[in-house]
Amino acid sequence: MSQSAEDEILDALIIGAGFSGICLGKHLQDAGISNFRIYDRAKKAGGTWYWNSYPGAACDVMSHFYCFSFAPNPDWSRKYSPWDEIQAYAEHCVDRFGLRPHLRLETGIELCRFNDESGVWNVTTNSGTLIQARHVIDGTGGLHVPLVPHIKGAETFRGETWHSSLWRHDVDLAGKKVAVVGSAASAVQIVPEIAKTAARVHLFQRTANYIIPRHDRAYTAFEKWCFRHLPLYGKIYRLALFLQYEWLVYPIVKTPAKNIQRRFVLGQFRRSLRKHIPAAALRQKLIPDYPAGCKRILISDNFLSTLARENVSLISENIERITPGGVRTVNGLEHEADILVYATGFDTQGQHTEQRVIGPRGRSLAEAWSDAPIAFEGNMVAGFPNYYFVTGPNTGVGSTSVIFMIEQSARLITRCIEAAGKDGLIAPREESMQAYDSEIQAALARTVWATSCHSWYKRKDGHITVLYPYNAQTFRRRHKKFRPEDFTRAESNPPASIG
Repeated sequence: MSQSAEDEILDALIIGAGFSGICLGKHLQDAGISNFRIYDRAKKAGGTWYWNSYPGAACDVMSHFYCFSFAPNPDWSRKYSPWDEIQAYAEHCVDRFGLRPHLRLETGIELCRFNDESGVWNVTTNSGTLIQARHVIDGTGGLHVPLVPHIKGAETFRGETWHSSLWRHDVDLAGKKVAVVGSAASAVQIVPEIAKTAARVHLFQRTANYIIPRHDRAYTAFEKWCFRHLPLYGKIYRLALFLQYEWLVYPIVKTPAKNIQRRFVLGQFRRSLRKHIPAAALRQKLIPDYPAGCKRILISDNFLSTLARENVSLISENIERITPGGVRTVNGLEHEADILVYATGFDTQGQHTEQRVIGPRGRSLAEAWSDAPIAFEGNMVAGFPNYYFVTGPNTGVGSTSVIFMIEQSARLITRCIEAAGKDGLIAPREESMQAYDSEIQAALARTVWATSCHSWYKRKDGHITVLYPYNAQTFRRRHKKFRPEDFTRAESNPPASIG
């Protein structure tokens, strides 16, 4: 691939035009920084909500808390917004904050290499263009790299096959036999929708999940009028949602195992099972063997009732192989299928290392993270000046809105860019980063996530690199103040004292 270079040096380059990229663009403009660009390989803004357009796709966080605090949306149609409304909201924010001229869509980032001589980052796009930037902000999220399991015989399947995040809207499932591999967050939204028209749906479950009612509904015309014309009403409503997640949801992840909130989840789950699943044998397949909260708790109003349909089968036996005509399980049964859908989630552990990042003196981020990915406050890595993550290691949440977390990270990142100055370099001190990681890991050890169950939260060695152990208020407090003593700063040339 031939390489062309641009002469202009950007003040900042943002990777990803999802909510992280949009939020950082807004914060940079507010700080008086206008020489930046936002790159994304997608055709539109929206991040995960551009890619995940499968049937039934919707957010698991309530709508009025799944938007920017500085851009409330009075037009949400439901308590839990469908994907297309969220993607449209992202596009609206791009235009509202004047970010469209900064967007470079259908352009992926292949390599970020720090130039030791100039003290700037050389960034290479998928077209071979070389761009120079003083600061690089990785705004890619954890739900964009499909994880497809290696199953014997998968290449022999005669029918159409795809991952849930790359949905084939051109394929009509009406009257077809569909095999869905995976039974977690995506599957509980997909299966109720496709079961309405498919001749047969085979759902292959490796692990049972705790599933509780979503209690979704459309907002009334009066409610939407209040959101639009009474700003205080919207602020109070949003605050109530924030406190609900803080006081009722977050405590589920904490020990002891028999706290009130966890007992409440168990009660909801058991009542739903009894209500929607009359067959005792099917109910037994759906009962998890691990504590509630150890894996992601799923919410749905129609998944359990869908499993009781005559054209839906829940298969808990392990898959032996994919055959040309379907899926064979270890008990020797072959389940015929015309379509094979992988609802198997995303590569959350490799979400950052798949971006090739080479720091000062040729040291790669993969090398720095050879033991485990760590970042100071989840946003910066010692030895990699002027390179930032919006949702980096240990910033994932299951008890609040990721957009809330993004706003806090954006505030700290912007402060760091301002502190670096026009041509300066900034990075966290190694000792500050290590102390932070030790604190986070110690706190994680006291959560339900650290118990015996296997989940995408944990690596094979049990190390948790994805989740944040504290509540949202703690994250906000820690990201509100820039502490100079935790950082090293230097002029961009030479970079030796900071790399």
